[in-house]
Amino acid sequence: MPGPTQIDPRLDAEPYKVDPDVFADDLKQGTTLLGGQYTILGFLNSGGFGITYLAKDSLQRTIVIKECFPNALCRRSTSIVRARSRKHQADLRSFVQSFVDEARSLARLVHPNIVGVHQVFEDNDTAYMAIDYIDGKDLLDVLDSTDQAFTPDQIVEMLKKMLSAVEFIHQAGILHRDISPDNILIDPTGNPVLIDFGAASEQGAQATRVLTGRRVVKDGYSPQEFYLIGAEQSPSSDLYALGATFYHVITGKAPPESQRRLALVAEGSPDPYVPLDGRYPGYPPGFLAAIDKSVRVLSRDRIPSAADWLEIIRRGEDGGSESAGPVEAAPVRPAPSVVRSNLGYIIGAGLVFVAAAGAGIWSLLQ
Repeated sequence: MPGPTQIDPRLDAEPYKVDPDVFADDLKQGTTLLGGQYTILGFLNSGGFGITYLAKDSLQRTIVIKECFPNALCRRSTSIVRARSRKHQADLRSFVQSFVDEARSLARLVHPNIVGVHQVFEDNDTAYMAIDYIDGKDLLDVLDSTDQAFTPDQIVEMLKKMLSAVEFIHQAGILHRDISPDNILIDPTGNPVLIDFGAASEQGAQATRVLTGRRVVKDGYSPQEFYLIGAEQSPSSDLYALGATFYHVITGKAPPESQRRLALVAEGSPDPYVPLDGRYPGYPPGFLAAIDKSVRVLSRDRIPSAADWLEIIRRGEDGGSESAGPVEAAPVRPAPSVVRSNLGYIIGAGLVFVAAAGAGIWSLLQ
C-alpha cells in the first residue's frame, strides 16, 4: 500500500474520478488556466509536490492537469500560489523553475508506456503540465480487486513494457523516483502506462537544498536510499521500485520495507525478503531471479540497468542457460556487536526523511 507520505491516489475504482470535496488549496471547478485554454473540472489527488485535476482543453477534450504546489513552501491566495513566508520565496521560485525544466524534458519523452505531456506553462505564479487522460484503472486497484489479476505470460509482457519505458527515461537522464502500483495505469487493452512524474529528477542536475528533499517514500516499494539523507540515487533505485511492484503483482503483497531490511542486515540478521525464484511456476528461466536481484537491499548488488534486465528476460525466453545469478542474499559484513544501528524518522510537511546512524548501516553503504 502507498506509504503515509502521500494522499492515496486510488480514487475508488477509477484513476480519474473527481473528488466532490473542495479544500482551501484546490482550484475550484470552472477555474480557467492559460487564458481560458484549460478549464478545471475537479480535484483528482495531491501529494507533497503538486495537485492533480481533471480538466477540459479548448477543444473539449478530457485531459489531466498537474499543478506545481509544494505545500511545504506555498499556500493559495484565491487562485494565486504564494510563498508561505518571505524566507520561502527563493526556494519556491527555484522549485517552480525545476518543475518547468523537468516537465519540458518529460514532454520530449514519446513512448507507448509513458503518459504523454502535451504542454508546460506558467500561470497563477506557479507551473502546470497538461497530461494525457488515460482511460483505465491503476495497477493497485486491479490487484486489490482480485487474487489472480494476471497470468505469468501477461506479467512477463507487462514487465517488459515497463522496463522499456524505464530504460527510455533513464537514457534521457531522468529518474522517476516514484514507481509503484498506483503509478501504473492499465488501459482497456491491458497496456501498462507509467504516470506521475511529480518526483522525477534529472540525474545530472545540481541539487539544491529544496530539491534534495524532493522525494516520495512509499513503504514496500522505495529502496533504502530514498530514506537516507544524502544517499546516492541511480537507475537501480527505480529498478528496485519496479521489482517491488512486480513482487506485489506476483505474490499479492509488497516486499518488506527496505529500511527495515537494511537495519536487520546491518545487525548481521537475515534479510526478511523471501525470494520469488523457485516458488512460482510458469515463468521463463531467470525471470523471477531477476526480480529478486532487482530488490537487493544494497544498490551495488542489484541489476544496474533496465537494458540488462531486459536482456536477462530475453535470454530466458530464448531458452538460454544464463540467468540473473543466484538468488540468495549477497554476503554481508556483520556490524560490530557493540554498535546497534538506529533509524530515526524525521517527518515534516508531507515529506519523510530518514536519518541513519550507527556504524552497521554506514559500513554497508560504503
